Amino acid sequence: MRRVPLFLSGYMPTNPPPRLLLITESPLLPNLETLVTQALGGAPFDLLLRDYQATDDRIIALAQTLKPLLHAAGGRLLIHNRLEIAVSAGADGLHLPESGVTTREARTRLGPLPLLGRSCHEPESARKHLLHGGDYVTLSPVFATLSHPDAFPLGTERFAALRRRIPGPVLALGGIGVGNVQEVMAAGATGVALIRGIFQAPNPAQTTQELFRALQTT
Repeated sequence: MRRVPLFLSGYMPTNPPPRLLLITESPLLPNLETLVTQALGGAPFDLLLRDYQATDDRIIALAQTLKPLLHAAGGRLLIHNRLEIAVSAGADGLHLPESGVTTREARTRLGPLPLLGRSCHEPESARKHLLHGGDYVTLSPVFATLSHPDAFPLGTERFAALRRRIPGPVLALGGIGVGNVQEVMAAGATGVALIRGIFQAPNPAQTTQELFRALQTT
């Protein structure tokens, strides 16, 4: 498969996009600090703190605990969707869902330095996000995933076709693991995002290290 250029014409990056982005989910939260510490023993990564049920105070408390761990290893902390909490917690970035707060509004409130990502499923919304101050988008699901069992997976050929229409960094999301990282990178991904592939692995440090190495060779 022909490799797609990382940056297409017309895009000027503000911040380096994530290369390896781990996403949390509610069942992980009681042990999240332990899991993050274990995974960081293998390689650095950026972490997206996502919990739809947690209170704002809980998210801030988690952010204050996790951010120093990530920074010490060379990673960054992003908050999912909660713009004001991302500002209050001094997060390194914000990741928006496909609908809701606009990219312009988020960028104005955040300022130029924090990372700003958005979940997208088609090129038009991705281009709009990048044009209005976003740093990267996720495109999903590339492969079948338990997080969205009813969603039809794109596959790498469809992912590559959509990616060619997006003028900026695109993270592959959905069913990503050590065995398919090089495949999605060859299809044009800037990096990968995942949940279970590391946090539910028997050895999070080893799996993180293997993913990091696979990304370094592409």
